[in-house]
Amino acid sequence: MGKRQGQQRTPSPGAGGWGLLRATLRRQRRALLAGVLVGLLWSAGKVMVPKLTSLAVDKGILEGGSLWLWAFLLGATACIAGVFTAWRRWYAFRESRLTETRLREQLFDHILRLHVAYHDHTQTGQLMSRASSDLQQIQGFVVMIPVTASNLAMVLAVVVILVVQQPLLAVVALAPLPFLNVLATRFSRRIHPAVLAVQQEQAQLATVVEEAVSGVRVIKGFGAEPVTAARLKVEAEDIRTVSLEAARIRSNFLPALDLLPNLGLLAVLAIGGHRVLDGRMTPGQMLEFMQYIGLLVTPLRNLGMTVAFGQRAA
Repeated sequence: MGKRQGQQRTPSPGAGGWGLLRATLRRQRRALLAGVLVGLLWSAGKVMVPKLTSLAVDKGILEGGSLWLWAFLLGATACIAGVFTAWRRWYAFRESRLTETRLREQLFDHILRLHVAYHDHTQTGQLMSRASSDLQQIQGFVVMIPVTASNLAMVLAVVVILVVQQPLLAVVALAPLPFLNVLATRFSRRIHPAVLAVQQEQAQLATVVEEAVSGVRVIKGFGAEPVTAARLKVEAEDIRTVSLEAARIRSNFLPALDLLPNLGLLAVLAIGGHRVLDGRMTPGQMLEFMQYIGLLVTPLRNLGMTVAFGQRAA
């Protein structure tokens, strides 16, 4: 019975990391929410551009209206979206660096409180790696929070607009999304152990370097330079091996994550072109639809990056 209870209390890999990250982000929730709000305003500006472009083509060119008005509206919208882009990234990088700083301070305080015996069996390089490269992975994940939130809002808005305007073309354009979800799930499962292996090997290399630097007099005194160099070479080769494995996984999945949304774009171009020739769509509506599909490509492309950062941060 006791064994079962012990097994039930055993956390899954990454569970402790997520709990620590949530506790840290909870202290920054106001600034993060402000960053998300700015990102939503950016999304609204981006979603308005295709509609204004459509009106500029249909009203300003085909119907002989004033192009200056539509050009001014497009330029103003682009400037507003640019301001919100800079503001969103400022929030993202500021809060991510604050998260990294707080976690590093917590780690340092925790190390100081540990018993001396802990440091007898823990390599210094492991601690150095946790305090540097691991925290940088968390920082990279926090950067993506406002960006991902605004991208999701933009995707939802674009999907609703596409379905309302042209249901058939919307189905064609969104058909690759289920396959994209399956691919992203498989990518997440494959990349997680590979990323953990890279981080572990980086810690091992940091240990060898730290021991060589701190014990350089002993190494020189006993003429152990070849042995130390051989250890360093082994660890460097191990990092190269696991890094290439992680790169191989990314090379197998990330191009497919880029390809699937563009397949929908090609299908829309083929079907929508015939609808324009038949008079069932105006050129402006076709251009608007294509631009909306284009807005989906970048967020879906960033999906793989977000998944990878999330796995590293855990």
